[in-house]
Amino acid sequence: MALGAAVAIDHAGDPRVRRGLRRLGLAHSPDDHVPVAHVEEISGTLTSTNMPRPVAWTIATPSIPAQGVIYCLHSYGRDHRMAFDDLHIQDVVADADVPLAVAAVDGGATAYWHERADGRNPLALLLDEFIPMVEERVGTGLRRALMGWSMGGYGALLAAERAPDRFDAVAAASPALFTSPSGVPEPAFDGRADFRRNDVFAGINELADVTVRIDCGTDDPFVDAGRKFAARLPRPNPGRFSSGFHDEAYWRSIAPAQVATIAAAVRRAAP
Repeated sequence: MALGAAVAIDHAGDPRVRRGLRRLGLAHSPDDHVPVAHVEEISGTLTSTNMPRPVAWTIATPSIPAQGVIYCLHSYGRDHRMAFDDLHIQDVVADADVPLAVAAVDGGATAYWHERADGRNPLALLLDEFIPMVEERVGTGLRRALMGWSMGGYGALLAAERAPDRFDAVAAASPALFTSPSGVPEPAFDGRADFRRNDVFAGINELADVTVRIDCGTDDPFVDAGRKFAARLPRPNPGRFSSGFHDEAYWRSIAPAQVATIAAAVRRAAP
């Protein structure tokens, strides 16, 4: 056995080694690819008073009458197509045969899904502009849920805390959470006061009537904060902390379970 392989095996329990092996392509997150369903999609742009330029969006509608809509919030540096092109949430929904539409909008690659000092406000875009637009196209009276990944996982939790009466469920994958303003990277918040205004730990009790699912890989840098948030939820977390990194392979692997949790919450809430 090569010396390098022996060292890797000897230190396999060390997260730093596993992350190094991942960078070298020698360790991988779990993954899951559902069949392509060729779900009908419509796309366009929305002129928003909360963003500096028109934002792109996509809605995927099921072949059966929709009972609810999953609003998907993308991660840092990405756009709304992440949910469709990389994570294939529309195909996960179709594979599960649940009556849910999937909708996503560009929230700004670095805006972190809350009001910013430069005038961007992707949270208001979502709540006040995008959701009403979707319901004009898909139908009113539908149940609502949120899915988000990393930055979008944080944003999904924040949106549910700000408007808990509007959502039945939240599924946050590897949410990019911080327990204090110390050490928070500058693109995420405009200083300590901005962090405190948008601290999802402080608003966690607003989620008492919402089904909240937190999932995170055990080799994810946000796993400790994710565990702390999940432990403080008013209701037990139906999610899991399992093998995986902060990547799309892990997010695809948990997507079917997340959609199942959302579908169950929508069924319970439907009149």
